[in-house]
Amino acid sequence: MKITVDQFVEGYVAEMAGVGVDLERLVIVPSGLDAVGMLAALGDPRVGRMGIPLMADFMAPQGSIYYDAIFGAYHGQLAIRNWLVPAMAEIEFVDFVPTAEPALFDDGQGGTSLDEWNMVANIGDDVIPLARGVSVRRYREGWITWACDVYDTGSMRQPPPPEAGIEAPPLPPWPRVDWTVDDSVTAASSTEATGAWLAAQAAARAADGPAAVVETPSGLSHQEMSDVLAKPILGTGTAAASGLFHPTESVYFDPLVGELRGQAAVGGLLDDVVAKVGHVAFEPLGPRLFDGTTSVQEWKQMAILPDGSRVMMLRGTSVRRFSDGWAVYAADYFDTAPLGDDDVRAAARAAGVTLTSADLAKHRLG
Repeated sequence: MKITVDQFVEGYVAEMAGVGVDLERLVIVPSGLDAVGMLAALGDPRVGRMGIPLMADFMAPQGSIYYDAIFGAYHGQLAIRNWLVPAMAEIEFVDFVPTAEPALFDDGQGGTSLDEWNMVANIGDDVIPLARGVSVRRYREGWITWACDVYDTGSMRQPPPPEAGIEAPPLPPWPRVDWTVDDSVTAASSTEATGAWLAAQAAARAADGPAAVVETPSGLSHQEMSDVLAKPILGTGTAAASGLFHPTESVYFDPLVGELRGQAAVGGLLDDVVAKVGHVAFEPLGPRLFDGTTSVQEWKQMAILPDGSRVMMLRGTSVRRFSDGWAVYAADYFDTAPLGDDDVRAAARAAGVTLTSADLAKHRLG
C-alpha cells in the first residue's frame, strides 16, 4: 500500500524525536513517496529544521549528485549528508525566501522540480539580502538523484567593509566541476510561424531602430515562444526575440545587470549584448522542460577558442515564464565569480567577447 505524506511525516518525526545528528546514517530503502510527496514532506511544518537531514535521506545512496555554487559537487548520499547537514547547521541565520511559484515538470522519468528564491541573512533585526538563486531537483524511482543550487557568489567573496565590524572567513575557491553534457538535448525547433515573426521583427528593427516596442502579442503559442527564447542557449539567438516580452509587465534578471522591467529595457540589453558575446556555446546539462507556462534549462557556457577547443566560463540555469501570449519573465542564474579568473578572462578574449563592465553598467542604471 502506498504511503501517504501524512503517514510518512508522522513516522519520520517520531523516529527522529530525541535523536542526535548521525552523519553515518545511510538510507537504502526509498521512502515510498513520489516527487509530489517528497516535496510536500520537505515543506511540512512538522518537519521544520529536520528537513535538512530529510533532504539527505531522500538522496539516492549511490549515483546522486548535490551541487552548491560555493562548495561544489557531492556524490552519493553519505557524502551529501556529511556536507549538507553541518553546512546548514552553521548558517541557521540564513533563510531562502521564495520569489516565484515552484514548478514540478513531468519529464517522463519521475519528475523535475524548480524553485526560485532569495537567500537572506537574519542579523538581529536586520534582513540582509545575499543572493538570488534557483534549485533544480530530479526525482527517479523514489529518490532524488540530482540537486543543483545555482546563485551568484561574487559579492559574497568580497571581504566585508571594516566599518561593518564583521569577521567572515573567506569562501573556498569557486568549484571547477567537470560537467557531463546531456547529448539527448537538441537545438530548439522553429516553425514557419516563428521564422516569419522573427523575420518581420528584424525588418522592423532595421527600419525603426532597436527602441521600437512591439505592442501586440506575436500570435505564437507559448511553446513556440519558449523555443524562440531557448535559442540563445540551444542554438542561434536574435535580439528581435525581445518583442516577445510584454511591453510593460515583463521582467528579466541576471546577476550582471540585476532586474530589468519592460520590453524596451530587455530589448536594449539584447541589442547591446548579442553583438559583443563573441564565439560562445551553451551546452545543456539536462533536458529543457516546459509545462505550458514555465520552462527550465541547465547549461554551461563555453568559450570557443580559435583552434576549436572549449573553455568553460559559467554554469547556469535559465527560467522562462509565459502568460496570455507574452513572455513575462526570464531569469538566467549563474555565478559571476569565475569571470574574475585570469584563465577565464583570457579564454573570453580569445573567443572574441568584447562585452565590458561599462556596457553592463549602462543597463543596470537604465
